[in-house]
Amino acid sequence: MRRWSPLLLSPIIAAATACAGAVNTVPEPVSPAASVQYYDLDIPSDLEIKTVDFAATAFTDVSGFNGITSSSTSGRAFVKVYAVQRGTGEQFLLLYEDIARRKRPIQVIHFRVTPDVLLPGG
Repeated sequence: MRRWSPLLLSPIIAAATACAGAVNTVPEPVSPAASVQYYDLDIPSDLEIKTVDFAATAFTDVSGFNGITSSSTSGRAFVKVYAVQRGTGEQFLLLYEDIARRKRPIQVIHFRVTPDVLLPGG
């Protein structure tokens, strides 16, 4: 059975973790003198926006090998849009991520009315 030397594995692990970038980062703080940032997001024209929410979550990635540890902090930011289709009243939740580079939602959730879903006490 072949055994890998820790001296050989350390650079390989370090290189692999350096290549794995954050999926989406929380916007960096801006200085008071910085210009306003504007973003356009695509939404189907037949949807009426009811509410919009922005949420950001930070997380720390900790890794280690042979007593050496490292950590990095990154995060994910989401814009959540609740919208109703004008003609039918159907309800949708559109999720946007990385709005600096993506204009379209990453996920569209359609809320359907089903008669067989029972609520507690119903």
